[in-house]
Amino acid sequence: MRIRYFSGLFFLLVILTLHVTGGGVGAGETVIKVALVTPEGSTWTNTLYKMAREVEERTNGEVKFKIYAGGISGDEMDVLRKMRVNRIHAAGFSGVGLGILVPAIRILEAPLLFHDYDEIDRVKEELYEAFEADFAKKGYVLLGFAEAGFVYFFSKTDISGPNELKRVKMWVWKGDPVAETFLETFGIRTYPLHLTDVNTGLETGMIDAFYSPMLAAIVFQWYSRIQYILDYPMVNSTGALLMKKNVFDKLSIENQEILRTAAKKYSNELIRLARRDNAEAMVVLQETGIKFLAPTTEQIASFEKNALKTYEKNIPDLYSKELFNNVQAILKKHRSAN
Repeated sequence: MRIRYFSGLFFLLVILTLHVTGGGVGAGETVIKVALVTPEGSTWTNTLYKMAREVEERTNGEVKFKIYAGGISGDEMDVLRKMRVNRIHAAGFSGVGLGILVPAIRILEAPLLFHDYDEIDRVKEELYEAFEADFAKKGYVLLGFAEAGFVYFFSKTDISGPNELKRVKMWVWKGDPVAETFLETFGIRTYPLHLTDVNTGLETGMIDAFYSPMLAAIVFQWYSRIQYILDYPMVNSTGALLMKKNVFDKLSIENQEILRTAAKKYSNELIRLARRDNAEAMVVLQETGIKFLAPTTEQIASFEKNALKTYEKNIPDLYSKELFNNVQAILKKHRSAN
């Protein structure tokens, strides 16, 4: 089965940057230069081309895009620094980058909080305006959510027993204290590495386990160095497209609405594609001979207990008790209706 190369952690696999220029083009035109780490022909790049064409057509050429695919310099921290000084005006971020600006958004990545995609969609819909306002206070426009999919544990050793996860050396994304808190609360030893160093860590034995959506494990080729997957989704990996408000405000009101509408439309499309591709990735991983392990009853009970501890540790430093209770109320209402 062919896996389409999609990036969402914001996501894990892509950082999108846009530079806005006005010189050298027709009067009244704004050219938005887009740089992507994903190659030409990838799902993400193709989807951005579609969005660019639609925005250009609907604005009668007043807003145009120039897309540079195949890689940019800097990680999410670098991109944020450049955005603060207006060298970069918009970016696609994972929860890590988003959380630097608005820590409360990491509630969308609370362990074991969501049972399925419908619940994620419902909570994001209910909280969209609140998060939109939070980002606006920081000087950013929330143009749309994206996601990388549910995160699973991958390992070189069998991790289905009650204490097996305590024996592994688990990678944690360097600079992400939220993931570190989550893993250590679960009793898992963490070894911080940059995303680009995970393969080396697995090869040298510095780490022997990692957490990832199914598709990301294939795209980064991490799956080739492990033998086991714990078949139990732990965390929803979120992402979003942000734009500097001072740049967005320079567009006409009509063109702002066109950009908002198109960005949200194609963000939703990327979510659909991410879910499709993660489902395909699971099949591919099964076909490679990797063993999918069912967690024990004792293990699940331990996960649920430690998830509650994680919530407590994140209140109020990340999200307020009020927000947590609000999300719980949304989920309770949704579950009772389905």
